[in-house]
Amino acid sequence: MAHQSGIRVSSALESQFRGASTDGIRVLQAHISGESVEPGATQSQHSTLLDDFDSIPKLLNDTTPCYLLIRLDMDKWAFATYVPDGANVRSKMLYAATKATVTRTLGESHFIDTMFGTTQDDFSSAGYKRHRVHAESSAPLTEREQELERIRDDESKVAEAPTMDSRRSHARAVYPLHEDAKRAIREFASGTVNFVLLTIDSQKETVNVEYAGSVQSHDEMKQRVPQNVPSYALYWFDGSTRMFVYSCPSSSSVRERMVYSTFRHGFTECVRDLGVEFDIRMEVDDPEELSAEALESEV
Repeated sequence: MAHQSGIRVSSALESQFRGASTDGIRVLQAHISGESVEPGATQSQHSTLLDDFDSIPKLLNDTTPCYLLIRLDMDKWAFATYVPDGANVRSKMLYAATKATVTRTLGESHFIDTMFGTTQDDFSSAGYKRHRVHAESSAPLTEREQELERIRDDESKVAEAPTMDSRRSHARAVYPLHEDAKRAIREFASGTVNFVLLTIDSQKETVNVEYAGSVQSHDEMKQRVPQNVPSYALYWFDGSTRMFVYSCPSSSSVRERMVYSTFRHGFTECVRDLGVEFDIRMEVDDPEELSAEALESEV
């Protein structure tokens, strides 16, 4: 079952896309605004495709994701997704989850190429040349291209994520919980332990428990949350308040942040099935934000 964002393509974007050839548009930028995908800036066709590519970076900035619909020929397009490292996690998740809706609505047959990038240079003429060389050959990928491939793989998992119970009206995108993780969550639900830390193994496609026990202080809880990778944590605050803490350090990779953000809702639904109803939910970019004062302010 596909996991999608519920965001729809606006009639304005559909209309502009249909008239792009007549209007001489080479590049049509699109962005998510509220509950729809809207048209953004455009770039006219001035010269050859490669020459026009050198103007595309001017449409981009370091923090705002967007789609780029790039007209290659009269009615043949490349669909590009730009997701800069500086974008917030929610935006990255939304753009990954909405891509399939955009291409399907505009007509998948129009798109003969797909690009993905995290820097403006990925959409320069040099970036496009690199993309085509490796799309058309079996040459080994550079380290940079391997990272983009990994990010693209996770983007696909957003659209085709496994669900824990397809019979429900809302699909749960989440990897299966390891049996040890389920056992730890049940112990948390019963009050046997007051802290459980879980992480995602993307290669094995499972959610694993990293720690399950009873911490003696808020500071000890904070110290157990990883500084450089995302994690989910269940914490009994002062023995009376059940907290869910989603930590997503800025130092973690785009790939990791996207996976954890995408699966967060499905994970909390699975935890609820195991007997845990959260009173408080927190999201932090740095485990250092989990001070006693910060926790108390949430209660």
